[in-house]
Amino acid sequence: MKSIGILGVGQAGGNIAEIASALGFQTALINTNQHDGLVNTRVEKKYFVPGFKGAGQDRSIGLRAIQDNYREIIDFVKQSFKDIRLLLVAFSTDGGTGSGMSPLLIDLLVDQLPDINIGAIAVVPERNVLAGNRINTAECIQEISKIEGISSVFLVDNDQMRRSNPQSSKQKIYLASNHQVMEAINRVLQVTQKSSFYGNFDETDLMNILGTRGVTIISSATITDAKSTADVSSKIQRSWANSVFCPVETTGVIRAGLIFEGPENMTRLINMPLIFERIGEPLQLFEGTYILESDPTITTILAGLPFPTRRLSAVEESIEKNKDRLENLVNTEHTQKYESRISWASNLRTKKPEKQAASISSKLAKYQR
Repeated sequence: MKSIGILGVGQAGGNIAEIASALGFQTALINTNQHDGLVNTRVEKKYFVPGFKGAGQDRSIGLRAIQDNYREIIDFVKQSFKDIRLLLVAFSTDGGTGSGMSPLLIDLLVDQLPDINIGAIAVVPERNVLAGNRINTAECIQEISKIEGISSVFLVDNDQMRRSNPQSSKQKIYLASNHQVMEAINRVLQVTQKSSFYGNFDETDLMNILGTRGVTIISSATITDAKSTADVSSKIQRSWANSVFCPVETTGVIRAGLIFEGPENMTRLINMPLIFERIGEPLQLFEGTYILESDPTITTILAGLPFPTRRLSAVEESIEKNKDRLENLVNTEHTQKYESRISWASNLRTKKPEKQAASISSKLAKYQR
């Protein structure tokens, strides 16, 4: 049984939980809209918040759902996951249910599940989403960043996937992003079950890394054609920039993992100081070396990174530029009206003729010749 559980919140979170279920993770989902959650057929454990029919991209509705039902929701989570060491709450930052519920839910679970690390898989939308979605994302990530007891936060960046697949539909972008984040987590979890004469990367190593507060990324680089330590370092650093996660922007990694899989002769090209030159050497580094007759691959895990200010500023930039217009739209919502210039015309309506009853004899006389 895998030691990491995935709790999906909202539609995006439920879809991530669906993929996680197929990979053998313990999963559950929470939603305010039963129709969304029913499509996630692989996820057996589901909680639909009573009295709600979705949140309509309104974070305040998601927040109210957890505030009104937190006891039942916490009990549901406790009953849904057994013998895990890390619970990752998966959600989209730009919607209503996941974005509104998840920060408070994570904060509560940190205290209510003291023996389990609580982290997040938070999906950051593409740059071309509209104002309301951008506002939700900014508010949600700000709240997540302030949770003191939170563990790893994986910021899944749909913009990264769009950059490499510019012609894909939104549905394909979402599906590809969801698959990549879960496959990356599953990959490093599978490595912890391997044995090596040259240094094992075990589950305790992984949990030490993923228990770190801050942003975490996982990436892999194939180094088959590398000829030097500089080549290897460059490929690894490019993998950080091209992964499904928000790219690394600044120095400050706290804990890291480096897993080598491939022919022994390629290990001579691994130079740790050179690899971490751009982001700073981590406080702790956990390594695993697995000699295989396959294309050499290096998987890295970076944890404790700062939140990516430049990427998140891009989310907020258009909001700042359109501040006056957006405020005016909100202010006029309940005050706008239309004044007709032809109100005088209401007096022109045709009046119904008044009927006066007459005797039959008088009408007969009227037509007598």
